[in-house]
Amino acid sequence: MATDTIRNGRRSQESGVRSQESGVRSQEVFGLSDNTLKHQGRLVPSSIALSHSEQFDRLAQGCPDALPLAFLSGDPCYDRLLAGVPHRLTYRKALGLRPGQKLVVVNSTWKDESLYGSHPGIVTELLDRLPYDHYRVALILHPNIWSSHGPRQIRIWQDEALRSGLLLIPPHEGWRAAVIAADLVLSDHGSVSVYAAALGRPILLSAEGRGSVDPDSALGRLYEVAHPLDPHADLVPQFRRAEELRERTHETARTWVSSAPGQALDLIRAEAYRLMDATPPPGRPRLLAPPEPEVQSPEPTSLWIRVRPTDDGLSVHRGPAPELGGVLICSDAEMDHRLASAADALVIAEDTLPADERLWSDTVFAHRPGACLTAVYSAEEVRLRTRDGALLQARFTGPVDDPHLVAHVLAERLITVGRLPSGPLHLRLSEERTLTIPFEHTSG
Repeated sequence: MATDTIRNGRRSQESGVRSQESGVRSQEVFGLSDNTLKHQGRLVPSSIALSHSEQFDRLAQGCPDALPLAFLSGDPCYDRLLAGVPHRLTYRKALGLRPGQKLVVVNSTWKDESLYGSHPGIVTELLDRLPYDHYRVALILHPNIWSSHGPRQIRIWQDEALRSGLLLIPPHEGWRAAVIAADLVLSDHGSVSVYAAALGRPILLSAEGRGSVDPDSALGRLYEVAHPLDPHADLVPQFRRAEELRERTHETARTWVSSAPGQALDLIRAEAYRLMDATPPPGRPRLLAPPEPEVQSPEPTSLWIRVRPTDDGLSVHRGPAPELGGVLICSDAEMDHRLASAADALVIAEDTLPADERLWSDTVFAHRPGACLTAVYSAEEVRLRTRDGALLQARFTGPVDDPHLVAHVLAERLITVGRLPSGPLHLRLSEERTLTIPFEHTSG
């Protein structure tokens, strides 16, 4: 996709070329102007690939003598995204999403006016404000951010978010799969915004970098129809508004992202062999869908849970932020000593027990003064042990998709009301998602 940045008379970090019109605001578009296509008055490229036919008019305005070198290339990145759409369910599984969960992708280009540059805490705020069982959050950062600061610094900045369930997408591969898997995209003036909207993903756009976008570009046209992101306002109404505008943002982005969808590799190969004055090999180049994302998606090591009885079951809200009247439940893998010491309950999967279950529980109670009980869960049951030694068992009488969640709910009920609910459990996690958990419990 042609670059959409407007030159403004300052030194460009993107090209290293200083504007010849210092102090005068220029409306020249990067990649379609004299300043970015010529050196000492001479055209540098032998061929200029344009993803959309409208770019020919902008090239004619910005650098008319380059027009004979231009050809319609389509957009190979967009074509790969289209090829990946049939694999959406596979990508969602690779990201650890459960049925009914929504994936919110936060995408940021680089520089200060980017989404991450202007709102560096946005991911942590999303994780704190959105219920974990209904939403997962993924972060895509421009490769220049990774290369400028280094992977270690990025992970240090995101350490709290990662422990709260953030899916951190690697810098070079995985972003396409994440965008395809997304239910909603929060983005800025980077090109990923157009790709996401062109795939039909609802989108909210940060306004900070809009002034650097050519209004005639695909991204500029998308800004005209997309809802602006306000990171400090209530998020769910903004999500609904993005969904309401989805048809309009989809049509706008799809119309302007490429004039030759699905044909980019053929067009670019033909032009490359023309430049070499050679005959292309027989057959068409392979259009490969993006690979599965290689992203770790462990459960958060600590979650606050609040459960409220309803007419038809229990309303459940879990998240990393402290909840008034909530119960703090930590995994045995929680390395924050103070947090784990303050936990009301410690939980562990049966297949990760480091020792005999009774010995593990006794060790927890000896070192975690705040713990009222421990819980061990498996695909078949949850076993809860109180500080005074009482053992309660909840055995599932049918398949259970998320025993980790059930362990949290049963621990909260035992701590809050002093007893386990009778089965089956009807857990309302959101307006769209309710789970029914068949089980029976015994004590011993």
